[in-house]
Amino acid sequence: MLNAQASELLTKLLDYVIEQDKDVDPRGFMALSSKIFRRTQLELAEHIGVQLNLDDEDGPIWLRVPRLELEPLPDLPDTVLASCIAVSSDPYGSPPSAQRERMLEPAAAELGMTDEEFNALLDSLVADYKPKWMEWAERQRVRLRTIELYSQLFACKTQMEVEETAKPIELVWGMAMASWMLHHEKHGQVSYQYPLITQAVEISLDPKTLVLEVRPRNVPPRLEFDAIASTQVPLSAETEKAARQMLEDSSVDVSPYQPATFEPVARFVAGNLSERGRFDATDAIPSVGEDFVVTRGCVLLGRPKPSNYLHEDINRLKDRINSGDALPSATLALVTPPSDNAPDITPVVFRGMSGLTREGHSPMSARELYFPLPYNQEQVTVVEQLERTNGVVVQGPPGTGKTHTIANIICHYLATGRKVLVTSKGEPALAVLQSKIPEEVRSLTVSLLAGDREGMRQFQASIESITHRITQLQPAQTETKIANLRSSITRAQAEQIEVDRR
Repeated sequence: MLNAQASELLTKLLDYVIEQDKDVDPRGFMALSSKIFRRTQLELAEHIGVQLNLDDEDGPIWLRVPRLELEPLPDLPDTVLASCIAVSSDPYGSPPSAQRERMLEPAAAELGMTDEEFNALLDSLVADYKPKWMEWAERQRVRLRTIELYSQLFACKTQMEVEETAKPIELVWGMAMASWMLHHEKHGQVSYQYPLITQAVEISLDPKTLVLEVRPRNVPPRLEFDAIASTQVPLSAETEKAARQMLEDSSVDVSPYQPATFEPVARFVAGNLSERGRFDATDAIPSVGEDFVVTRGCVLLGRPKPSNYLHEDINRLKDRINSGDALPSATLALVTPPSDNAPDITPVVFRGMSGLTREGHSPMSARELYFPLPYNQEQVTVVEQLERTNGVVVQGPPGTGKTHTIANIICHYLATGRKVLVTSKGEPALAVLQSKIPEEVRSLTVSLLAGDREGMRQFQASIESITHRITQLQPAQTETKIANLRSSITRAQAEQIEVDRR
């Protein structure tokens, strides 16, 4: 009965979190107006050097963009008159022209020419050079589009990886572009032009070639129904539920290059959401109108990171609760009234700075404390609290040793046969923490940092290192070594106690 009541309270608490987090403005769902980044799939195919729909040992690559540079200018004529030709290094600049103010009368005299002959020769050189420059400029304008694409993707990659950003963003590949003129109670008529399905993607940089690769992340695709739901379109809830189920039940991964992977959901939504809805089997981006139109158009889109993933995680958690799963003790504490009885807390004593020198404690009655890094009494207190309770909140300004303390606690837990999961708002903090783990045990830490591709490589390397260490382990010798070290620690602690007592 208590568990059922706790489950009900927790479900209501999660519902409250979702309601407080809802803030959908349908005016923001115009994909082609994104100020962060946007390219339709048809536009991407027009860039020189860009490759689409590839595969390698790490999986699909939906976009590969090389780092291009402008080609050098065509060589000027090998003559002293070359300095009299004005040439722009900007492909969109003015064509080559004669700079007659640079000509000196002695130069003409030196060449044995009159001014008229000098001007005629210069005009002839410019006329011969201009077609070469025009051809060069035309090629560079095409290259500049790829250079600009590379620059924008690199900026998105940087912003996505920055930890302390006020406006986090994400990059998604949208499929099944939809358009409609929605009617909102507060904002009136709202133009809607957005993909029905999005797949989160990641950007990786090849350290050797400096090529940018865009790959799908190892997360499920998302049905984008927020704007439609916020305008209270009839049957939107039923259509969304059924379409989401179709997406989840699909046995193939969605791909913007394989319309068959997302077209069934697009057709279903187009036919069920509106009596005038229709699916257009083209790759075009539909214009906004009174009719609901869905096409096979796809777009690579940068957008503010939505909080809807939080909603989806919460809904999955609610499903687990409703299915009767037992609540973990830490979760149960959130919805369990505190006891009226004072808790009976058994003191925890560690060797060293945990009060071992106090009267009544002996080295043999204390627990081992495996802190490889320097520590103080405050850090030991944190571990003592963790041994007695389900959780401890540690707060402190930057530079006070929080990461240092966490590294010590991780090592202590690993030494006592426990598992530790560490999460952080951003990757830099996790990388710093991992660097603080002593090298002797760092290989025991399995890191899932960076994107899915790099994360899996680190994961594989960690597993291989752990497997190697296990196969090289000699249990009998290791146990003997542990016993000898434990005896040495006990003698050292006894000497320390005696020193403290004296």
